[in-house]
Amino acid sequence: MNPFAQPLLELEEQDRLRTLSALEGLPGKYVAREGRVCLNLSSNNYLGLADHPLVKQAGADAVLRYGAGAGGSRLLGGGLPLHLELENAVAEMRPLGKALLFNTGFMANLGVLQALAPVLGPVFSDKLNHASVAEALRASPRAFHRFRHRDMAHLESLLVQHLGPETGSGGAPEGAAALPGLVCSETLFSMDGDFAPLRDLLALQARFGFYLYLDEAHSTGCYPEAVSQALAAGAERGRILIMGTFGKAFGGFGAYVAGPAQAIDYLVNTARSFIFSTALPPAVAASALSALRVADAEPWRREKLAETAGFARALFRKRGFDIGASESHIVPVLAGSNRAAVRLSTAMFHAGYHAPPVRHPTVPEGRARLRINLTCEITSSEISALADELSSALDESANEAGDG
Repeated sequence: MNPFAQPLLELEEQDRLRTLSALEGLPGKYVAREGRVCLNLSSNNYLGLADHPLVKQAGADAVLRYGAGAGGSRLLGGGLPLHLELENAVAEMRPLGKALLFNTGFMANLGVLQALAPVLGPVFSDKLNHASVAEALRASPRAFHRFRHRDMAHLESLLVQHLGPETGSGGAPEGAAALPGLVCSETLFSMDGDFAPLRDLLALQARFGFYLYLDEAHSTGCYPEAVSQALAAGAERGRILIMGTFGKAFGGFGAYVAGPAQAIDYLVNTARSFIFSTALPPAVAASALSALRVADAEPWRREKLAETAGFARALFRKRGFDIGASESHIVPVLAGSNRAAVRLSTAMFHAGYHAPPVRHPTVPEGRARLRINLTCEITSSEISALADELSSALDESANEAGDG
């Protein structure tokens, strides 16, 4: 008996079966799929840096100088000057102490949270944090608690229950944690496009003294002023760590964690996903370093992204699209059921748009969607044309039976 046949059949019946396909040519503003050229609405290349000539040249030069790979883990001879230079650049961008490179954001969250939990105590995680955070917490030896999405009152009640009274208020009650605790949130939530209430989180941190771990994968490079301003007061307390990636707005690959120097030194010795992984290839590290510099030198990319995203959100809401609480360049167009999202995605593909469906269980049941990822390369006229096609496709979808 084939043990895979029935589970695959069930996924297909639930409109959850995913398959792999190769895009024809490197994905950029446009992609070619099944012979059709489509505007790419699923790219994380928010600042358009993946194809920037300086970024590509830096990677090519590094290959010629150092070779294709690092040849080992950082702790066993795979470390290059490029890695240290990139970590120093990240530490300047996020001045919290030091920085450490990881191979992916998933590996960073997994390794960091598993390493921090034993020394920091209970973990409190926003319910809509990334799957990598959920995986880390499930494997953690410490208790963890999920608070309702962006619900600071719920988080506060959990902090009182599991950490005890506020710092300096007379000591913890019997059975309360003696360790400071760790609160984990994304800065920009990857499926809904809304921001964490950073100022409220920092106000709670000032009262309770917990460590704050922020996953800024989707906001890295896009909203540096907002994050920097919100963290200005909290950073001096030395209890903030930030994870970000080079694989989204910076157009490359890899991830980092920035935080207090001793915390980073601790992670070097305890984060297993760092210790037991080959170091980032030279071309990857060099491209990331160049992308950081280009993004800093060309702020118009961030400004154009914000302008395009604001135009799109206003137009979509005016057209009556359900885009939830989006306030960024991630704009979900909710379709409802898995089947409805698949149907909408197919219709948009035939209209010349690449927007794969995002379905349950990635998002809550009944809230399947097309996640429209905007970049600084997409124009207002293209957004207007997209809105017209979405209106037609949504109208057709509403008229078809079998929507569950």
